[in-house]
Amino acid sequence: MARAALSLDNARRYTHERATALALQRGLLPRAVSGGPDLEVVSRSRPADLEDGVGGDWYDVIPLNGGRVALVVGDVTGHGINAAATMGRLRTAVRTLADLDLPPHRLMAHLDQAVIRLAEEEIGTPGPSAGATCLYAVYDPATRRCTVARAGHPPPAILRPGGGVTFPGLPNGTPLGLGVLPYRSAEVELAEGSTIALYTDGLIEDRQHDIDTGIERLRAALDHPGRALDVLCSEVLDTLAGPAPSDDVTLLLARTSGPEPGGAAGTGRPAQR
Repeated sequence: MARAALSLDNARRYTHERATALALQRGLLPRAVSGGPDLEVVSRSRPADLEDGVGGDWYDVIPLNGGRVALVVGDVTGHGINAAATMGRLRTAVRTLADLDLPPHRLMAHLDQAVIRLAEEEIGTPGPSAGATCLYAVYDPATRRCTVARAGHPPPAILRPGGGVTFPGLPNGTPLGLGVLPYRSAEVELAEGSTIALYTDGLIEDRQHDIDTGIERLRAALDHPGRALDVLCSEVLDTLAGPAPSDDVTLLLARTSGPEPGGAAGTGRPAQR
């Protein structure tokens, strides 16, 4: 009887902690996202069905000067309330740094130091800690170029307006919290009607599929250029993640509009450092 009561108490405690973590995660994510008149944006997220509880995946869309827009997706290591709280702190840090109008690679370097400081606060001793991955992209509708920096994060996918999905070869730095190598930015040119997809690794990697297989599954699921963006976002998430993913999943889709300045979609080139 005592053992049954203990098991019941543990189950109630887990249910309460998971509900608390879910509420915290949802409260810290943006309620709505907007890319302004030149960028249609849609987002979806789905928490993991794990005993450890939800994780620290997050996304954001931040308006910048000159009609530019920052697109952000990140993933905090671990699950539960602590991961969700760290996610909230990092999202706040990104917004603060974005207000300084830093180039993506410099913003990532500052965010790397912020994760190191968070780790030092948690363990009470100095030292590096790989606490999160992140992708930060700034889209300029005047040039229709997207400047991207990555910290251990999967590459963006680009759906061309006439069909076909590419994964541009962009430089990738170490995960946040290591403080090892400098980050680099690169530019991607987006033709009118292109869709760029930012996502966390839960969308492309699970117990049944490795990353390479996941990338090809994402390519096939995205390759529907005529679909409304909100429909495409929901269909990709349902196809790849299902109702109960093994890891948190976040997907952010952004589709360009406006006058065509010239240039091909999905071509990566180094940005000024």
